[in-house]
Amino acid sequence: MMKPNDKNIESEIVLEFEKIRPAITRLLQSQTGNKELNINLGKSKNINTNEIIINPSILVNSVTTSKLDFKELIIGTVVHEAIHSMQDYNFEIDKDLKKYVEETTGLSNIEEVLEVLAGPFGKYVFEILIHSYEEYYFVKEFQGLSSIFEDVYKESFNQIKNLKAFNQFLSLLFHNITAYLQVDISSFNKNIQTSVIESDKLLSKFTYDSNNLEEVIELTIQIIDICRVNKLLPDLREYSLGEQREILESMDDNIVDELNKVLIPSSTNVTTGNTLEKFLGEKGKQSDDEKLNFMDDHVSKIGSSETVYLPNGKVSKLVNTNLPHTFNNLYASGIKTYNNLLQEWNLPVHEVTNKIKPYFIHNQKRQRISGYDQGDLSPHVPLLLASGRYERMFEQKQRLSNKSYAVSLLIDGSGSMLEKKKGEVYPWSLSAALIGANYLSQICHELNVDFEVAIFNRAFLANENENEEMYLKRKMAVSSMLNTNYGSNAEFYFNTTNHYFVKRYEDSWKNQYEKFIGLIEFSRNLRSSLDALTSTDEHPPASMFERGTNVDERNIMFSTKRLLEHGSNTKLLAVLSDGMTRGSLSDLKSSIDYSSRFGIDVIGIGIGDRGTWKEYQNRTQISRPEELIHSIVNITKDILIRNVKESSGAA
Repeated sequence: MMKPNDKNIESEIVLEFEKIRPAITRLLQSQTGNKELNINLGKSKNINTNEIIINPSILVNSVTTSKLDFKELIIGTVVHEAIHSMQDYNFEIDKDLKKYVEETTGLSNIEEVLEVLAGPFGKYVFEILIHSYEEYYFVKEFQGLSSIFEDVYKESFNQIKNLKAFNQFLSLLFHNITAYLQVDISSFNKNIQTSVIESDKLLSKFTYDSNNLEEVIELTIQIIDICRVNKLLPDLREYSLGEQREILESMDDNIVDELNKVLIPSSTNVTTGNTLEKFLGEKGKQSDDEKLNFMDDHVSKIGSSETVYLPNGKVSKLVNTNLPHTFNNLYASGIKTYNNLLQEWNLPVHEVTNKIKPYFIHNQKRQRISGYDQGDLSPHVPLLLASGRYERMFEQKQRLSNKSYAVSLLIDGSGSMLEKKKGEVYPWSLSAALIGANYLSQICHELNVDFEVAIFNRAFLANENENEEMYLKRKMAVSSMLNTNYGSNAEFYFNTTNHYFVKRYEDSWKNQYEKFIGLIEFSRNLRSSLDALTSTDEHPPASMFERGTNVDERNIMFSTKRLLEHGSNTKLLAVLSDGMTRGSLSDLKSSIDYSSRFGIDVIGIGIGDRGTWKEYQNRTQISRPEELIHSIVNITKDILIRNVKESSGAA
């Protein structure tokens, strides 16, 4: 697999992670015997022992600094992170440090223990030991994984000689334990060689046991003494307290930076992800954890979302979800508003139904199936036998089939659809588009035709289960965390192409109708519709509608894919919008042409006078809501009549 360019690297990593996550999850579940174990991408801490969080920055670091296969790097890095995240350490100073009772009395955590017994750099030796042994015992059982790790460490091994002496030693200590590579230390500095050889003597007598960490601490103390004797670590007693602090801070930063160049980078500390953090039992600030969790969920949802391929080869992500169910709360007032609008705009629903319904029925009747075993025995069997027309001996009863049609209705959900025009008291663009979609939906419902309805926009994604307060809280949290953690790529994750289903093909229209009517109420009365609710908890996320952000062609291609997968004979895709795409007009046209080539009738219904719909072969435009019936009836009827003329069938 080719390595992605820097601009798209985060999105490609998220996408690749979602592909390999199921397999790695099963592997880890099998190895740990924990069927509840789950693995996710994110920057927050593990919230429980069954969850492993992989920091995407680690994956970015691995990919951008390597020339190895992109997919193998992701697999190796994810497994590496998971190995060192899933161990649940249990360590109590009073009970588990029997050899060092006097020295550790009054200490509260493992970092203090290491500081007292091994000095300020003991924690790095301790981490390398745990890291190396855990990785060795896990990976040695899987030849494929071992091969991946071998390639990764072989590529970075030559950089070890560019590190500080202590960091060279830590790297060689890791390689001696994991044995991915046969290391020749003869080319290293004499002091480093001596330290490695003397440490090897200790390692040869040592057996790692994650339940006996006192032995790891004792080994750490001995190895630190070797490093001091061989001048790999400074003798801090020779310096003042201020100088000691500067040396420690400088070395701390240096160790982390340099080891991440030659070993697979990890989330925190040096290499073990969160080893010391688990010993310390630190949770961090709750507010930051919550923000990180919001961000992680958001990024994961984008990573696992649909990939849309435009006809010209462009690729983008599209998130499809259900319209927030909190719009149901506006149904009671919405049904009144809906009926008032029908009366105000002179839009009798039955008139629409009566004008279009016959053409739907006629098309469906034409698609009667016949053949040897396709239905009931024909009453004209004697005549058919005599004439040799055996294929007509059985005929299916003439009936309406919901597989005859598939209709997809796309409604522009950008903020401009909610704006009032100059001199108007109420906005009408989105209300009119929704009522227009409702006409066609009701006809499809009455005829048992498969149809779906969706609102589309490009903005921060709203979750199905949240209200306005929750939406804004999550939006602000994700925004701040994305800017902190993703920098210039934050926008890619923040504003997404969204496809909110009001109803999917398989959904019951009756069950989805209340939130659809609630959406009409909001689109007409805006803030006053929310103020009428008894509690702010009931407010739907009104801020999900942002102005001028649609990339229509992406949603058209997504709906096209769904229509092509539907086993229907006649397919209609209607787009109701007040303006053109914020993407490319050529991309929009090529997407519409692509749909048409595969037999989909794409209809552009322009709401208002701000845009042009020349890219749509089938198009109509209304400048006033009163024109809605005439325009929708005529363009739909014309397409159905054309289908009758162009198609042949047994009548």
